[in-house]
Amino acid sequence: MVEVTIYFHHSGEWLTSPEPHYDRGCVTYWKGYDPDLISFIDLVNEYINKLGFVGVQELIVLTPTGKYFEIISDEGVRTLTSFISIEYKSIHLFDTEDCELSVDVIDIIMHDRSFLLSPIVNEGIDCSESEDDSNNGMVFSCSDYDTDELENFVTKKKEEYN
Repeated sequence: MVEVTIYFHHSGEWLTSPEPHYDRGCVTYWKGYDPDLISFIDLVNEYINKLGFVGVQELIVLTPTGKYFEIISDEGVRTLTSFISIEYKSIHLFDTEDCELSVDVIDIIMHDRSFLLSPIVNEGIDCSESEDDSNNGMVFSCSDYDTDELENFVTKKKEEYN
């Protein structure tokens, strides 16, 4: 069995141009999690109960290909976990709160092939880490992006979209 690390991205901002993408923010995570135990409600509750969100309008996953997909229910979670392998064992989740505009991405159950296995690189994030046992992982408090790193990240993303 492959254990996964689930990253919960939060406190950032969704940008929609040229393609939907998440800007800045912080990350908490669950490390060494059994993918068979992942449920939609547990993921949503992490955002509401641990991260203090009012509600979750959309739960979104970033795939190794750089594309975002929405997870709507446990069926979406099962589709996501069907892609887990030795090469794909880091799940990056994002959300939109009830009061935010929604992000226009495809439901993950419409994704019919495995993810291309390329690593997700979190360039441009300057974080300091601290232990937080109540979160069963680490909490990162993020500062502003380094300008040079952000430029490299934007250039890299533009190349991927062309």
